[in-house]
Amino acid sequence: MILLVADAGPLHYLVQIGAVEVLPVLAGRVLLPDAVWRELREPAAAAMVREWTASLPPWVEVRQSPTPSGLPPQLSAADQACIGLALKTQAMLLMDDRRGRRVAEQLGVHTIGTLGILEAASAKGLLPLPDAIRQLRQTNIYLTEDLYAAALERDARPLG
Repeated sequence: MILLVADAGPLHYLVQIGAVEVLPVLAGRVLLPDAVWRELREPAAAAMVREWTASLPPWVEVRQSPTPSGLPPQLSAADQACIGLALKTQAMLLMDDRRGRRVAEQLGVHTIGTLGILEAASAKGLLPLPDAIRQLRQTNIYLTEDLYAAALERDARPLG
């Protein structure tokens, strides 16, 4: 099974569209840096997200994470914590922030975003990707039309 470190954004969107339960099937365990957990609990977070974090499922573990030195100061504390924890645990990083993903990849961390998780879930028959994308579009996530179209095109290709 894959170990996954999750940033706040993807969790926020997956909870909002009712798809967060694909994570334990795809990854087994999900680690949340304490900075991410606090971010998901802030009053500005959607009520359903705050409720989810108030009673985390057993496959989610909140951890303190080291912040590696030398990370760009433009990265948020939560992004730095995610990268630090992914490095420490050799986990895959679930993050949408382009700058954070670029830094993580330069450090050798494999990354995936919200759309990638939904594609993987669809490939395993856990959800229909067109429906998930339709719901995702109703959130405030910023993804280009090209990204949506490419994901739907890959999803429509026959396997083999």
